[in-house]
Amino acid sequence: MNIFGEVMGVFVGAFGSLLLLAFIQSSLLITCTGADSNPIRCISIEKEALLQFKESLTGLSSQLSSWVGKDCCSWVGVSCSNITAHVLKLDLHNSVPCDIDPTGQSCLGGEINQSLLGLSHLSYLDLSNNNFSGAEIPSFLGSLRNLEYLNLSNTLLEGRIPQQLGNLSNLRFLDLGGSYKLSIDSLYFVSTLPLLEFLDLSELRIVNSQSWLQSINMLPSLIHLSLDDCGLSHMPILVSVNFTSLAFLNLGDNNFNSAIPSWMSNISNSIEYLDLHYDALRGSIPTEIGSLKLLRILDLSFNELEGRVPETLRDLCNLEELYLRVNKLTGDISGSFGNRSGCIKQSLKVLDLCYNGLEGEMPHELGEFKNVEDLHLSSNSFHGPIPESIGGMSSLRELYLFGNKLNGSIPKSLGQLSNLKHLHVRNNSLSGVVSELHFSKLADLVDLQLGLNSLIFHADPKWIPAFQLLVVDLISCNVGPQFPQWLKTQASILSLAMPNASISGSIPYWFEEISVTIGYLDLSYNQITGSLPRMKALVYTYPYRLISLKSNKLEGPLIPFPSDTNVLDLSDNLLGGHIPPSIGNLMPELASLSVSSNMLHGEMPPSLCQMRYLYILDLSKNLLSGRLLECWSNFQNLEVLDLGNNNLSGDIPLSFGSLKKLKSLHIQSNTLQGNIPISLSALHGLTILHVGDNLFAGFIPKWIGENLTALGVLDIHSNMFEGEVPHQLCNLKHLRVLNLASNDLIGELPACLGNLTSMQVSNNKAVDDFWEKFDSIDYDPFQVLSPLMYKEKLLAIIKGAEREYTSTLQFLFSMDLSENGFTGRIPKELMSLSKLQNLNLSGNKFVGEITSNIGNLKWLESLDLSRNKLSGTIPPSIAQLNYLNHLNLSFNKLSGPIPTGNQIQTLNDKSIYLGNIYLCGSPLRSCEELSESEPQGDSKSRLKDVSIWFFCGLMNGFTIAFVGVCVLLHYKQSWMLRVMRTIKTRRRQV
Repeated sequence: MNIFGEVMGVFVGAFGSLLLLAFIQSSLLITCTGADSNPIRCISIEKEALLQFKESLTGLSSQLSSWVGKDCCSWVGVSCSNITAHVLKLDLHNSVPCDIDPTGQSCLGGEINQSLLGLSHLSYLDLSNNNFSGAEIPSFLGSLRNLEYLNLSNTLLEGRIPQQLGNLSNLRFLDLGGSYKLSIDSLYFVSTLPLLEFLDLSELRIVNSQSWLQSINMLPSLIHLSLDDCGLSHMPILVSVNFTSLAFLNLGDNNFNSAIPSWMSNISNSIEYLDLHYDALRGSIPTEIGSLKLLRILDLSFNELEGRVPETLRDLCNLEELYLRVNKLTGDISGSFGNRSGCIKQSLKVLDLCYNGLEGEMPHELGEFKNVEDLHLSSNSFHGPIPESIGGMSSLRELYLFGNKLNGSIPKSLGQLSNLKHLHVRNNSLSGVVSELHFSKLADLVDLQLGLNSLIFHADPKWIPAFQLLVVDLISCNVGPQFPQWLKTQASILSLAMPNASISGSIPYWFEEISVTIGYLDLSYNQITGSLPRMKALVYTYPYRLISLKSNKLEGPLIPFPSDTNVLDLSDNLLGGHIPPSIGNLMPELASLSVSSNMLHGEMPPSLCQMRYLYILDLSKNLLSGRLLECWSNFQNLEVLDLGNNNLSGDIPLSFGSLKKLKSLHIQSNTLQGNIPISLSALHGLTILHVGDNLFAGFIPKWIGENLTALGVLDIHSNMFEGEVPHQLCNLKHLRVLNLASNDLIGELPACLGNLTSMQVSNNKAVDDFWEKFDSIDYDPFQVLSPLMYKEKLLAIIKGAEREYTSTLQFLFSMDLSENGFTGRIPKELMSLSKLQNLNLSGNKFVGEITSNIGNLKWLESLDLSRNKLSGTIPPSIAQLNYLNHLNLSFNKLSGPIPTGNQIQTLNDKSIYLGNIYLCGSPLRSCEELSESEPQGDSKSRLKDVSIWFFCGLMNGFTIAFVGVCVLLHYKQSWMLRVMRTIKTRRRQV
């Protein structure tokens, strides 16, 4: 697909007369070859004008090095008349734009000097692809009345386009495109250029765009018009069209927000190239599009077009490229490309219908489109099999069918497509066996993507493919049980993805040899055994190198990978031993390191401090011990630090406060102690702070609510924090998970906790979409779609059980304040937190009644108010909690009837209400029985019996705990501290 080549073909074909004129003119020019023994010397005043122009230029362009000597007509870029000796042509264009020129040494800069007015006969001026940044288009150019060709494209000129250019009445070619800092009030100036045939103003700003089309309509000779990305927002209506010679029209990347205009059918006798991509076009594609009989390229992609693909397209006998991707088109495509398809089947080379809502089966007649080179039907709803006839598309180079609902097997006829380079059928419902027969003639294949299907890839172990692949995607295909032998022959693989591919056994020795080109390797979620594979450094420069071997059965020591590795994920294996002492020196380019869920032990090696480019460091769920490193100021890019679930001890280093970009901090489930250092108050971007299940003590810092205002998760459970909850926590408007459980907190809860905005139903989209800016709280430093991104995870006790939240964490709203010493009433303001799914206030000393508006928590799934001193009746509004499936009100002083109706009626476990002897109704005894019940003394006796059994059970637990402490006191102080903390919690419960 070479759009540029096609465009130039259109241009050359349309400008035959202009090229002929240029040829006649060139015959009148001095050729600068020195062939004439008596060359005419240039006019001295024009030579001086050129030299002054040169003086105003900067840069090292080799073109200007020839501007010496008396004969300016022999200078590079200068052409003169062989009759009058006047300078007619000045061409100093650069071969490529300066912003993509690798050296920039050939670029001219400076300003366009007024001395050019001395070239009064100049008809051709080309300064394109140079760097005049900071300069403006001079208004004096409008005085060069003989100009027929003016090209200032891609010159980085700035400011307003002077209206004086409208004085160039002989102008036929005007190109100012590509200079995005240029602007103009209106296009009125072009209406006075009656001979204009070529106009390119792409990327400049047209301030007043209401009448742009009326100005263009004054150009009857116009053949080429490009106004893409000009900020146009209005598509005017034309009663009559004067530019009936227009062959090339590019209005893409504007914001018309309208239907395709009807006047376009009036240029049906000339238009060959029509580009309206990214224009916010609405409505359907008009059937009149079929009247554009000369059309070769049609681009309507990235709009909001609806309806069916018009059948009239089938009669466009010259159409070579059709782009309709990213719209809202529906229906099947058999009308245009099926059994009724007309002459389009002979001309079409590119068909792109990706990312629509098209459905039905792929037409069998696609096999008759012999000249189609690129077929893109991805991300639609096509179903049924891939037609066997597709093997007849003999010119096919690219076949993109991913993201549909295709089923059945892959036809063997695909193996006949000898020109095929890219085969993408991933993410469908394909099944069956793929063998070497499917690739019999695919010698040019470089990109094979069959993943996310139910395919069995079964090839003869001795098979030697004719192709050399660059990309291999066999995600979730059955490739095993052994590592595919045919990969041994592939010496150029850039990306190899075979996760969840039923591979077992070890990685073969020869893999080290082919690893020299693999920049992306994903073998995760298999059953691979043995030790880690040896890999070599890449033999070429690759933007990044990612390696994932997570979730296998790899064992043995952790060995360093090549020094050019950027992302390494070895989590969830059986690796043991120490982290290599020199890992930081051997892998200094790492941006992400994850070795979680292994059996690594020992201390964190100081060489980790050399990994200055780390974004993600995940060492969680191992057996690491010792103190935390002190060198955290080295990690200026770190966004995720997960050291949770180890045996780390000591204080939090003050250098944690140097992690200015940190978003997620997990140090839970260790034996860390001391206070939370105030240096962490500098982590203003922190969204997750998880320090639970440690030995931290002191007061909850006020600065958490004052400085860490981006927090979405605050979890400090199971520590030894004391005092009251600081009201500053109420400032955390993004907070979704608050866990203060199992500490020594006291006092009344701040009523302002009801102001936690994210836990309320609101119309504040900035709050509701808070997590979305973190890509569903995944971290991907290279901005690539990859399974190697860090997935946020959080363990939480909800519904009485411990659950791990990963991908669903962004949907969790939870408040757990259980197992503390809170007193007073439960603030009624908490009932405004209507998004809460989990509310746990158990194991405290709350008194008074359950607030009557508890029914406002309409999304609540779990409510635990057990082991408090709540009294009164259960409010009827609790029956309005339609999603409630876990309730615990036991061991309070509640009385009266249990509400009935809706969801609460399904919660019929008597233990929900245990210890509330004055409650009645289902599932307990009826309220009539309660009124006729035993005397008060018997009731007190029953309560006493319940209490005796309750306290006896607790005392047994204390006895066991005490014996355990005596045994452990001599062995590990941190274990003793944990036991003492547990005893304090149990004593508080009693």
